[in-house]
Parts: sequence; structure tokens; C-alpha cells
Amino acid sequence: MQVKVAKKEKDIKNKKTKRIISDLVAWLIAVPSLLLFFFFIWLPILQNISLSFFRTSGFNKTEFVFLSNYIDVFRNPLFLQALKNTLLYVGFSLLIGFVIPIILALLISEVVHSKSLFKISFYVPNIVPAIAVILMWKIMMDPNQYGFFNVILSNLGLNTSRWLSNDALTIPLIILTLTWKSAGSTMLIYLATLNTIDSSLYEAARSSGASLFKRLRYITLPALFQNVKLLLILQIISIFQIFYEPLVFMGNTNDSVNTLGLLIYKFIYTDIQNVGYAASLGVITLFILLGLTALYLVLDKSTSTNSKNPTFKKYISYETMLYNEQLRDKKRAFRIEKSKAYRILIKIGESIKWFFTKIGLFFKFIFSKINSFFEYITRKTTKKYALKIFKKKKDGIVTFSDYKSSRYRILYYAIYLLLILWMIVVLVPFLWLFFTSFKPTQDIFSTNFFPKTMDFGKYIDVIKKTNILKNVLNSTIIAVGAAVCSVVFNGLLAYVVSILKPKGSKVIFYLILGSMLVPVTVSLVPLFQNITWIYDIVGKILGGNAANVQRTYLSYIPFWLIAGASPFNFLLFKTHFDNLPKDLFDMAKIEGATKLQIFFKIVIPLSVPIMMVVGIFSITASWNDFLLPYIVIQNDSLWTVMVKVFSINANMAPYMIKLDEFLCLLMFTMLPPIIIFFIFQKNITSNVATTGIK
Repeated sequence: MQVKVAKKEKDIKNKKTKRIISDLVAWLIAVPSLLLFFFFIWLPILQNISLSFFRTSGFNKTEFVFLSNYIDVFRNPLFLQALKNTLLYVGFSLLIGFVIPIILALLISEVVHSKSLFKISFYVPNIVPAIAVILMWKIMMDPNQYGFFNVILSNLGLNTSRWLSNDALTIPLIILTLTWKSAGSTMLIYLATLNTIDSSLYEAARSSGASLFKRLRYITLPALFQNVKLLLILQIISIFQIFYEPLVFMGNTNDSVNTLGLLIYKFIYTDIQNVGYAASLGVITLFILLGLTALYLVLDKSTSTNSKNPTFKKYISYETMLYNEQLRDKKRAFRIEKSKAYRILIKIGESIKWFFTKIGLFFKFIFSKINSFFEYITRKTTKKYALKIFKKKKDGIVTFSDYKSSRYRILYYAIYLLLILWMIVVLVPFLWLFFTSFKPTQDIFSTNFFPKTMDFGKYIDVIKKTNILKNVLNSTIIAVGAAVCSVVFNGLLAYVVSILKPKGSKVIFYLILGSMLVPVTVSLVPLFQNITWIYDIVGKILGGNAANVQRTYLSYIPFWLIAGASPFNFLLFKTHFDNLPKDLFDMAKIEGATKLQIFFKIVIPLSVPIMMVVGIFSITASWNDFLLPYIVIQNDSLWTVMVKVFSINANMAPYMIKLDEFLCLLMFTMLPPIIIFFIFQKNITSNVATTGIK
């Protein structure tokens, strides 16, 4: 008996030992990736917190002052103005930009044909460099009477506007620009969720007599509820991170549109030059974001565990919907019996309901006449053809059976027309930029949308004048290195967290998720110092110093390594790895394969598509990046494309180019990411949607 017990204890110890060794090997694989996350994300946050308690001279600590910096920041009128503006940005973003992606997803889910066309069209602005988009919209909103938007207003017989020169319109216009650029990405996430809804639920609800509104209320919206909650808090957090949009729109000296992120930058790089203030404001911003996140988690927990309210369930059957309505009717009847005041309110409500019912009957009568006319027109011509179109419809709130009625076919054509109009609105700025770039300077703001001639030689001239191809090479070098590092380091870390799952991997996962909440500006100073430290190390290895490194392509090393610590790309890999068949890994372990062998011989061959997508995202992100290259790269011969374009916009005279040539330059900078997107658009859109759901 004792022998069996001893053997059992020995087996347990062996299992524990093997588990410890296995976890140790897994963490050794993850060490390089974790070091990058620690050095470029987590350590700068801690350094920034420490720096906030010191008075500074330049970037160096001079005296410990504890909370003095925080008190001075709170007393600074610029802080209150920036906080107020940031809250205004949040308010306008929810008012303008939050509902639009939901509406777009609902409309696209209803169409039978051209879904891919609409998805691609709405997502294209998300791929274009933000700096180029902002400069394009800034030129379109020129306050003079020849600005593109003012030309449209004039042609419609309306008064022109000062646009960005009007302080009351500045923040809403910036939010409108951001919505135009980013709504397509959020739309894909909602659309992917809508595609997971069982279409039989809609068919069963329709058969039981449920109206479109009830199907939307009891089936569609509950399915979207979790994503709506998550994307709401993510949108608020992203708006708190606005930095260079108001900087580019309004310039460095205008404080009327400051955000907290922009004020951090101004505390460091303008005449204020108080790094301690910047660090304190970064910590304040960080705590605001953590507070918002904590509030979301509390609300999410309370709504997710509220099983008594079926609205929070992912789906709800029509029978449950009827039961809920009957339950509400019983409660209502009980209140009527118990409360005189309630009976009075009910009578008032019934009177209002009667009034609107009569109005509804009137419009129903008008609509019925239109419906009869449509039936008369289509009875012998398009009805049979139309029903053939709708036979392919397998998802969406409106079912095939609905389309036997002409009013639903009218609704469908109205949705299609609305999407086409919306697509035109999205694509018009690109078309305006393309055609206007061929016009001479004096005709840029003419009422004619199309140029008289298409002289592509102008593009060649502006490329020569600005020597932009040198900057294209610089951006390409950064982008390729970033893609390699992102695939290698994020892929290895995701493999460890998703498949190997050593003890403590959940902690790392949540730390990486939390990293997505932290704007770069929050820890801008420590990040800059850490990058400078890398230059010092490389310089010493090569027998020189940091200044020597910064004059060569070796100055791009930090940009490559930073890409290896990307929370978004890590999540892309993890989402993919979570869906890989686990049986393959179990069989490989039984056959004695090591963890690295499993990674290289099983995981990589099954992950080529996601590796391509991560590489593409890294390339486009590096191409579009502005903030870090603008701050870190001091040698103008090593500037990236976006930094060069921003510099040219600030002062065109040294480059001897005019506004029409600058538009050519903007169009030229947009082409590479757009071309890459159209080549790989299917993989990109599907992975954005899937990652959003996860």
C-alpha cells in the first residue's frame, strides 16, 4: 500500500516537474516579445508616473516635488480648456459617429447583391494615411467662396461657411472627418455579428406576425448589444487619444481645439517646455481612461449577469417575445387597478396614442396608394424578376417571404439607393482630390469638378521637386522591417498565450489588452528617452555615439522593434490560433515534437494567410505613421513620407511647389496603401471583423 502511495506521489511530482519545465520553455520562447512590450509600452508608463513627481530641466529630473506638478496642471487654464474640448470631442463623436456604423451594417446586411462593393468602399478611407486625409479635408473646407464645400453650397443656393475658421464648427468638423475615415472598420465588426444571427429566427418571427420593428428590437439589437457596449467604450477611449488631427487642422499655436493628448505634446515641444507637466497630464489622462474602462467592466458585468432581463441575451425567440409582452400587459393592468394617478396618465397616453394612430392611418393610406401604383406597374413586368433576385437572400431582418409584398420591395430599393448615395459621399473626396490635382492653381476651386486636361506630367514634376521618392524609400525600409518584427514577435507571443498557455499567460493577455487603452502621448517622454538609449547602445557597439546612428538607416531600428509590440496584431494572431484544431498539437506532443517544432511545422503552415494580413497591417501602419517619426527622426534626409508631406504643407516655398502640385503629392502618398488594400482586401476585411468580435 505504501509503495502505491509513494509511486502516486512520485508521479504527481514528475507531472509537476514536467509542467514547470514546459512552462519555463514556453516563457523562454516568449521572452523576446515580452521584452519589447515591457520596454516600449509597460516601462514607459511606469517611467512617466515616476517623472510626474519631479521638476525637470529638459528631459532630466532635477528635484522631487511630489504632487506639485499635478496641482500646477489643474490650475493651468489650458488644462481645463483641453479637458472641456476632449469631452466635446467625445460628445460629438457619439452624436455623429457612433450610430452611423450600426446603420451602415444594418443596411448592408439587407442587400442581396454588391455587399462586397459596399464593404470595400466604406472601408477604403480607413486604409488611407490620416495626415493625408486631414490635409485633403482641410483644403476642401477652404473658407473662401471657392472652397469645394462652399462651391456645393453656392450651387444649392445656400450661404457659404467659414468652416474651420468658425470656432463653433471646428470640433464637429474634425469629428466628421474622423467618422468619414474610420466608420467602415466599425461597420465590418457589426456586420460580422449580424451575419452570425440564425435567419430562421427572422422567418419564424415573420410567420408569427412580428413587424420589422419587433424583429429589430427583439432579435437584431440583442445580438449587437455586447459589441455596442464594447465599441462604445473603445470609441470614447480612442477619442481621448486624439492628438495630431487638431494639430494639423488648426496649427501649433491655436489652443481653442486642444485635447489632453495635444496639450501633452505642447507641454513638451512648445515654449512651455515643461516635461514634468506633460508627465503629470499623461498620468491624469491614463487614470481617466482606466476609470472609464472600470465603469464599462462594472456595467458589462451587471448587464451580462442579469438573467431576469432577456433583452441582454444574444438571441430571443418570438415565443419569448410574446411572453414578455403579455407579462408587461399584466403588470400594466395591475398598476392601473392600484393607482389613480397611473390611470390618469394612461388616459393621457391613450389620447396621444389615438392622435398618432390617426396620423399613422393617414400616412398608411397615402402609402397604400403608392403601393397600389407600384403593384400596377410591376405586376406584369418586374415582380417575377424581383422575386428571383430575393431568392438568394438568406440573412437580414427582411425575409424572402416579405418581398412578395411590393412595399418591402420599395423598401429594398430605397435601402440600395441610400447605400449608393452614401458610397458616393465616401468616394467623392478621393475623386475630388484626383481630378483637382490635374487642374492649374487658378482653377483648383473652380465650379468645374473635372479638369479640362489630364496632364500626368505634373505628378512627375512634383516628385522631382520634392524628392519624395527618397522618403518613399525611407518609409519602405521602416515598413518592411516593421512587418518582419511584427510577424515574428507578435506571432511567437500569441502562440505561447493561445496554444502553450503556461501559468500566468492570462495575466500577460490582460496586460496586452490594457495596453490598447494607453495613448502614445501618455508616455511620450519616457518612450523618446528609451529610443535614445537604443541609439546609444547601437552607437557604442559600432564604436560611435547616438548622433552617428541617427544619421544612418540604423535610426529605424526602434521603429522595427516597436512593431513587434503591437497589441492589435497580437490579437489578430491569437484570434487565429484559438481557432486552430487542437488535435494536431496533441498528436505532435505524443510523437515527441518540441514546442518550436510545433510552431514551425504546424502553426506556421496553417497561419500563412494571417501572417500576410499582419504583415500588410504593419506595412500600412508604418507607412501612415506620423507621430513617432515626426518626434524621433531629426535628420530630414531620413524623414518618412508622412513627415515630409507635413513639412511641405507647413512651408511650400522651399520646394517651389503650388497648391495644385501639393494635391498631386497627397494623391501620390495615398496610392501605396490603397493598392495594397485592393490586392488583399478580402483577407483584410474578414480579419478586421473577426478580431473585432473576439
